[in-house]
Amino acid sequence: MSTLITGGTGFIGAEIVRILLDKGEEVHVGHRSGNLGRLEGVADQVQLHQFDLATPGSTGGLIEKVEPSTIYHFGAILTGPGENDPQSLLEINAVGFIETIEAARTVGTEQFIFASSIGTYGRDVGSEPLNDLSLQRPNTIYGVTKVFAENLGAYYRSKYGLDFRSLRYPSIVGPGVTTWSLAQYTSWMIERSAAGEPFEVWVPPEAVIAIMHYKDAARAAVELADAPFESIRSINYLVDGPRPTPTAAELAEAVAMKIPGSEISFSHSADSPAANVRIDDKFARDEWGWEPAYDVSAMIDSIVDEVTA
Repeated sequence: MSTLITGGTGFIGAEIVRILLDKGEEVHVGHRSGNLGRLEGVADQVQLHQFDLATPGSTGGLIEKVEPSTIYHFGAILTGPGENDPQSLLEINAVGFIETIEAARTVGTEQFIFASSIGTYGRDVGSEPLNDLSLQRPNTIYGVTKVFAENLGAYYRSKYGLDFRSLRYPSIVGPGVTTWSLAQYTSWMIERSAAGEPFEVWVPPEAVIAIMHYKDAARAAVELADAPFESIRSINYLVDGPRPTPTAAELAEAVAMKIPGSEISFSHSADSPAANVRIDDKFARDEWGWEPAYDVSAMIDSIVDEVTA
């Protein structure tokens, strides 16, 4: 019995590695960059495999070699880089996903856990919270490929019996992310303040984007995998963090209370991107008992501790 994590050196993937090691599992980590910084202290406890989702045969060869009973597929190109190079994103997030799930079917993998996103919504986001029955019409190539993967995974579940399950993550809050996105102010506002640097927020103060601490994100993936098969009815699940979701201004106020002297300003204008994404994750809570551990205060404390350490 072994587990393969693609993107296992990434933001959430590395935390999944730690949780699975604590459970005594045999863990294989698939990575592209060779940067093992997030696996500090545990890299020698896993089996490392360098591969490339964009190279035909690379992923399939890895899965044939490992023959994992479970795959956590967290390797992907994110929204910002994807909008700059949609063709590369399609190669990795769509073509690479097809190779990954087909190889899983071929070798007899039992379970497939997939990292999806609230990016699967877009053009129809209004004032009401999103739930798992909300219409998915994404307005980014990233979101398009995530919707595709969700639906192909659900098809493989019904057609081939592969236990596919996925999480639609909100904005993930934690230190060390360097890729810009509309929602990234939620992390950088805390991280820059903890480092004693000023920070300008590019959305209006009333903007709302659902958030989740990165350790909660990893735990959600493992708890979803551990849930009984008969409990999984929705297959693709929104998961949320603290409630109520803070506005950008409320998050800035919370940071200022925790970090005296922090300098957070808002540089938005009339043409600044809108942001109004609230989540109702009732299906995850009802079907497999999801409950976040980190509220806004705990999120800020965690990041401050890591930055100042």
